[in-house]
Amino acid sequence: MTGSSEQVSGKRSYRLGIGVAGVTSFLTVWTTIVHDDGNGIGFFLLIMAAVVGGFAAWFQPAGMARTMVGVAIMQALLSVAIATAPSTASMPDGPAKALLFGGFLAVLWLISAAFFRASANEDDRVAAARQT
Repeated sequence: MTGSSEQVSGKRSYRLGIGVAGVTSFLTVWTTIVHDDGNGIGFFLLIMAAVVGGFAAWFQPAGMARTMVGVAIMQALLSVAIATAPSTASMPDGPAKALLFGGFLAVLWLISAAFFRASANEDDRVAAARQT
């Protein structure tokens, strides 16, 4: 009976990870379309990296966690690149806004990674319990 409740909890964590990644992707697309400053391709490539990483990991929780951490790092690096661009420097508070926006999205990717990691840990506990 305990294994069953852990499985449900693992599935819940996995679904939350997918949900946070989906919301982050939606916010990225929405703000890119609304803002339309010419930097959109970089943000769309981040979403593509998340999708390709998911396929490469066969959508298994541990692989998804690593993918989301990688996408968060890519998000942070893209934000730094945009913040240091000459076109951003000419806008009022441009670098600060770019870093704030990128940091917020990077944190969301990391939250998604944490949910996937929790799901992977619960799957490992269930597998270990079945072996004993």
